[in-house]
Amino acid sequence: MNEHSDDLELELEPEALLVPEQRPRPAEPHQVVGCLGGAPTPFAIYLHLRTVEQILAGLPEGQRVEAGGLLVGRPYQDRGEDYLAILGAVPAELAEGRRLCLTFTHEAWDAMLRDKDACFPNERIIGWYHTHPGLGVFLSGPDLFIHQHFFPDPIQVALVIDPDDFTWGIFCWHRDQIQAAVSYHIYGEPDGDYERLATLLNRYAPDWEVEL
Repeated sequence: MNEHSDDLELELEPEALLVPEQRPRPAEPHQVVGCLGGAPTPFAIYLHLRTVEQILAGLPEGQRVEAGGLLVGRPYQDRGEDYLAILGAVPAELAEGRRLCLTFTHEAWDAMLRDKDACFPNERIIGWYHTHPGLGVFLSGPDLFIHQHFFPDPIQVALVIDPDDFTWGIFCWHRDQIQAAVSYHIYGEPDGDYERLATLLNRYAPDWEVEL
């Protein structure tokens, strides 16, 4: 994303901080597909397989440009511990992707919010995602600016993907800093989509521990 565009004045939902709702976290082991890393994070992160599918479906084929969009879901609390469920992705189809940046105009942003309301009317904006084709997983200076100014809620996260080697990373707020979450869960219900996406994950990342 590029914060230097004169056409960029992003406005998110005007509510105050996202308040976690009470809900049991996805059960292990039959719903949890994998856990990456192992060190503790400020809150547990659960990425639904459906979100993985939606992100991959929105990536431009054969183009060395960045792509991205919004993450939707909700913060929850289970037995006194907070966790975040990332339940869907809304691609920014009208954003201007270049090799090293992704720029949103008002038109692109408004279209993305309309898509969010149409596809996920009951979910909240809990972060954003974008790609770094061939560059690795990190937050650049412009990425940090975007997250600090437009995703300031402590529960909001940034997901970065390098599609060249299928590496993923999630960055979250920890006190006043934005840090990589060194562990998170990928989960899904045991149905046809679950098995198909588990196969996809194993093909691209055979070292991941996938529980079926």
